[in-house]
Amino acid sequence: MRNQQPSVAIIIPCFNRWPHVREAIDSVLAQTWQNTHCIIVDDVSTDDSYSRLKENYGSEPKVSVHQLETNRGQSAARNFGVDRSNADYIGFLDSDDLLVETAVASRMRLAVDHPDFEGIIFGDKIDEDSQKSLLPGEKEDSSPLTLSEYIEDMGWLHTNSFIMKRIEFQTLKGFNEKLRKKEDVEFFLRALGKREALYGKGPCCMVRNVDTHRARHDHKRIIQQGERFIDAIQNNPSLTSVLTQDQIKKLVEADTRSVLQSLYRMKQGQRFRSTMREAFTSGKLRLDVRMTKRYLLSFFR
Repeated sequence: MRNQQPSVAIIIPCFNRWPHVREAIDSVLAQTWQNTHCIIVDDVSTDDSYSRLKENYGSEPKVSVHQLETNRGQSAARNFGVDRSNADYIGFLDSDDLLVETAVASRMRLAVDHPDFEGIIFGDKIDEDSQKSLLPGEKEDSSPLTLSEYIEDMGWLHTNSFIMKRIEFQTLKGFNEKLRKKEDVEFFLRALGKREALYGKGPCCMVRNVDTHRARHDHKRIIQQGERFIDAIQNNPSLTSVLTQDQIKKLVEADTRSVLQSLYRMKQGQRFRSTMREAFTSGKLRLDVRMTKRYLLSFFR
């Protein structure tokens, strides 16, 4: 009989996040679940984050600091951290966000109550100021979240708000390292395609706005990663086998519209029109008044 608490590793990818990453690490060290450890993976920062992390946490027994050889993105950094862990369960935290002190305990309570459960256990993403839940609805404690529910509203899951068995995460092959946008969505789709998630009631993570560079304004990245996300969905047989045609169309159309919006805002009229025609012909896009108007206006931008 195993009496010790199951171990949990929280993996934090870091790229140029000093000093915010210190607050993230300290929020992990403050967890009420005593058998919690923190693994930081620096993605070749240029702000001296790695040496500062080693200096400040090198002697902390519950923290290990690693660095990738080349900049590979947060998906690779997270997977690398999991591979360096021997914990029973793993979770994640972005380097500029925080965990509430009971975040691990509230989810591990369910893990202990359901030792054979192999899927995701998630909690509440909360607003830093109001401390209120940002989930799209209410759920009873221990109630499941299905793939269909997640596709209907992706606000249910966040990278910072879930834990799962480390071995199961690795069986799912972790995050898709080709993706640097919506890699969490793609992972959740694959995970929920295998098993339901369980909701552990209680506040979990606080997502903060400390970055002056907003991803939604990075149109080149949105275009590139949007196309990769669509490819990852359409060319994954195990995923397409559990999704309905309507669900696939919804996912693909959402990112197709995102790509087209970025092309339009970058004033790439010719590419915007050719991408729109291809998307309409292949069934990735349904025309509406707004898209038709933008198509015509693109000739004059």
